[in-house]
Amino acid sequence: MKKIKIGIFGPKGRMGKSILEQIKNFSELKLSSLCENKTHSIVGKELAGILVHSDLKKLVNESDVIIDFTIPEATINLLEELRKSRKKTAVVTGTTGFTKSQEKKFLKLCKGLKILQSFNMSLGINILKELVKKTAKIISEESDIEISEIHHNMKRDVPSGTALSLADSVNEGVKVKKKNSYRLQSTNLLRKKNEIGFSSVRGGDVVGEHSVYFFMDGERIELTHRAVDRKIFSNGALKAATWIFNKKPGMYSLVDMLG
Repeated sequence: MKKIKIGIFGPKGRMGKSILEQIKNFSELKLSSLCENKTHSIVGKELAGILVHSDLKKLVNESDVIIDFTIPEATINLLEELRKSRKKTAVVTGTTGFTKSQEKKFLKLCKGLKILQSFNMSLGINILKELVKKTAKIISEESDIEISEIHHNMKRDVPSGTALSLADSVNEGVKVKKKNSYRLQSTNLLRKKNEIGFSSVRGGDVVGEHSVYFFMDGERIELTHRAVDRKIFSNGALKAATWIFNKKPGMYSLVDMLG
């Protein structure tokens, strides 16, 4: 059986390192290309037996599927390169932190390409999203909804992309759309109706923890997912790469993969 050639964009990042470790467990996949920021000290050196480069065109040409966990600017540059290429390389991306203008550009560039985007590649989080949607459908009118998230001290975006996607899941279930509210210091700020509050904590080496609270009079429901090992995300990304390889061009999510 022909193996699927996997390129990694950002192999020295936290997720890139984990993917390099976990790809050994996927017999149908073959590591083919490693692309890093041109200023990174690893460029020009070998990693996992492959010479690391900074050439996006080379990354596209050497890969059937590219796994991308970088930053918004880099992801957009990758998509622009893909649009120039005749090679139908797919992308699995978990990049977070897009501004509204970057997200708009990202979605425009994705048209006609084969892209799977998920702010969180774990099976558990995507089950949580479905539970949040169903819970919101039943009790959102009687609830104050809050989302909290905890991550390691090197995470840049606040709140996390996963927390924002959980808010999207809430709004998929409600009748009246709710607005996001980001908690700030204040001496006089009452909670408003139809808002989703966000709280973020950063510290240590926490892989990721997300909770959605539905506060009602006299009771509350808490839905929580805790990630204790980064390999759940890298395994999810590698499974997604296997899944998307034979798909038609389009925009996919991990929920699509899970059916």
